[in-house]
Amino acid sequence: MTTKRLVRISYFTMLTIIGGLISIEVPFAPTVKITLQTLFVAASGLVLGGKDGAFAQIAYVVMGLVGIPIFSRGGGPMYVLQPSFGYILSFPLQAFLTGYLVKKQKTLRSFKLFLCASAGVLVSYAVGITYQVLILILYTHSTVAAAFATVPSVLLMLVKDIVLVYLLCLLYPRIMSLIGKANETAKKITAEETPGVPPSQPKEGEEDPEADPKEPQNPVPAPPKNPIPEPAGMQK
Repeated sequence: MTTKRLVRISYFTMLTIIGGLISIEVPFAPTVKITLQTLFVAASGLVLGGKDGAFAQIAYVVMGLVGIPIFSRGGGPMYVLQPSFGYILSFPLQAFLTGYLVKKQKTLRSFKLFLCASAGVLVSYAVGITYQVLILILYTHSTVAAAFATVPSVLLMLVKDIVLVYLLCLLYPRIMSLIGKANETAKKITAEETPGVPPSQPKEGEEDPEADPKEPQNPVPAPPKNPIPEPAGMQK
């Protein structure tokens, strides 16, 4: 894996961390918080692709489980018992599915991007809701009715994330254009700061842009002044 790929993956890992730290509690479900993580997870799949987007989210999950307090309620291995951990667990799957579906598209229109990203969001919520209900019933010993009563508030979060993903898909061409310009600028800076690199030579059949246009670039060699005589036996 190249350094460039690692840097881009780390960027989206950091964005996911920031999105998790910005959280709002849901009034009817205090164990669940509204965050911007789903937006950045979708962005990682759209920008990085399925594989690298999943790597960015796997790094996020691992960092939280080893004890770094980057989740909305802290971190550590015991965080798997939090009802909201199912959404975090689904982030790699969401990013991979989004990037995979985008790669299969022949044309990248905003509506197609929205459908691909929405599919990833729906899968993430399906995993998250299932995990949440199971933890509330099996671990916190809530009643089945109480566990399923938290689902409507989660569906409001789903609507919020779908709207944010739609806005992201509208801005996708602009985002990719900015990334492309940043890459070109980085290449130019690297070329200027690398000493001892000789200028590229023109290929055969191409004109040298630095050559004098008045002088022929490939002059025809003049015949020798004293041609070598043919052997005596070959003379007519």
